Amino acid sequence: MFNITYEGLNEVLVLEDDARFEPYFRFKLQMVLNELRRLKISWDLVYIGRKSLNDNNESWLENSKLLVRPGYSYWTLGYLLSGRGAKKLLNANPLKKLLPVDEFLPIMFNQHPRTEWLEQFEERNLIALSASPLLIYPIRYTSDDGYVSDTEDSVTVQVTSDNLATEQKEIKEDL
Repeated sequence: MFNITYEGLNEVLVLEDDARFEPYFRFKLQMVLNELRRLKISWDLVYIGRKSLNDNNESWLENSKLLVRPGYSYWTLGYLLSGRGAKKLLNANPLKKLLPVDEFLPIMFNQHPRTEWLEQFEERNLIALSASPLLIYPIRYTSDDGYVSDTEDSVTVQVTSDNLATEQKEIKEDL
């Protein structure tokens, strides 16, 4: 994201390493981009691959056959990110609050189910959309052999100032 804002890029495509492209991916991606331009709508992020966790909370974008307003979603398999969207994400200082990007993005477009997480970020005005149907899917799912996830079964870690001080001391001693 730093490079996006530093180099002044208007749009980038972000892909995870475990993405499986749907047939005719490039053609379908171009259709989504054309739809965004045709509708002349403002957007910050457009999912092209994700796991929707609340389909009931999603609506079609007016006059669109390819775009929805996403509800709470997981996975960041792939998304388009605008330069303005990158700035919004960076301005939220996500590195000061340790959480997976899968949780951070829905927080930033105000669709996270946990209000205590939402409250950690004042400005939650990311304009998010999603391609529908999706253009990429994961190579493996949770029930498949060889599936590995850094976030799927992770737990929330409570950090107190005492724990943090102890951990910082141990790290300094190790150095």
